[in-house]
Amino acid sequence: MFEGRVGEYRLRRQKGGVGYFGQVRVRVAAAEGSGAAVVWRVDEDDTSSLQPGPDREFVDAALAGAADGLDLVSRCGPEPAGVVVEVVHAQFDPTDLEESAVRAAAALAVSAAFGVADRVELRFDAGWTVGLGNA
Repeated sequence: MFEGRVGEYRLRRQKGGVGYFGQVRVRVAAAEGSGAAVVWRVDEDDTSSLQPGPDREFVDAALAGAADGLDLVSRCGPEPAGVVVEVVHAQFDPTDLEESAVRAAAALAVSAAFGVADRVELRFDAGWTVGLGNA
């Protein structure tokens, strides 16, 4: 039902004179089994994307954010069982790259892929988070 969908979100903001950047693209694929999973599927030759070796903390933030996004999707109604969310690109930016922005961008990309982006909201409280909206 959701396989083949793609979601992307770019967060570029300033708060208190500090720049925050995170941009993540995800793709939904069929999974073996009934659960939902998150995996890293960025081409290792993609120099415009974060990579597990030198950028481990940001890769971990993108994966955690995608998992957060799956949780939000399940709380919005669509059951994401039987799918795998593949992180296919996480933009590298040497100046304002920040872990909470990458995590939030991944969660918002997943919510976009599942069609529930209008039901979640971006928040800032000592870092970027994503939660269910008030509507």
